[in-house]
Amino acid sequence: MEFRELTERARQGDEKAFSLLCRQFTGLVKRYAWQSHVRSIAEEAEAEGWLAVVRAVRTFDAKLGVPLAGYVESQVKFAVWNLFKRERRRWQRETVLEKLAEEDEEKEGQLLERLPGPAIVAAEVEDSLFAGVLAGWLAGLPERQRQVIAATLLEGRQLTAVARELGITAQAVHNLRRRGLARLKKAYEGMYGSERG
Repeated sequence: MEFRELTERARQGDEKAFSLLCRQFTGLVKRYAWQSHVRSIAEEAEAEGWLAVVRAVRTFDAKLGVPLAGYVESQVKFAVWNLFKRERRRWQRETVLEKLAEEDEEKEGQLLERLPGPAIVAAEVEDSLFAGVLAGWLAGLPERQRQVIAATLLEGRQLTAVARELGITAQAVHNLRRRGLARLKKAYEGMYGSERG
């Protein structure tokens, strides 16, 4: 079957023709997906490349005078390049957020590290009571803040992983954590405020 005929049959909905046509572009997709600047996200780049092939075959217009192969190549090239730009922006934001999180932890220290160590029975009892109070404070936080604090501080997970799971940005996770910790800090200071004089 001729390439032009294969293209036309694929555009009309012939799945076998569409599959045969897409296989013609396997080398092209792999070449762009496995370039050095996208190698760390090569599988995502390959998926983007295949989506670009499908879109290109579906939207191709022979009347414009551009050969299908050239049109598909330009679509794959730009799809992979756009993926790289999105990922680069995300990496840059993530780096900044991770630095901000480290600075926050250094400046304020982690709330759980402020708890006294169990040196004597009375201290152990106090710790146990405080853990109950802390659990109550955590339960009193808005749900998203509680989820973010539990995931990032108690479970030690990355901001971006939590963001993907919750369907929000890493910046939003950072902000939720900071607001939640501020509430916990205020509650903590209020608990011992009367003892300070």
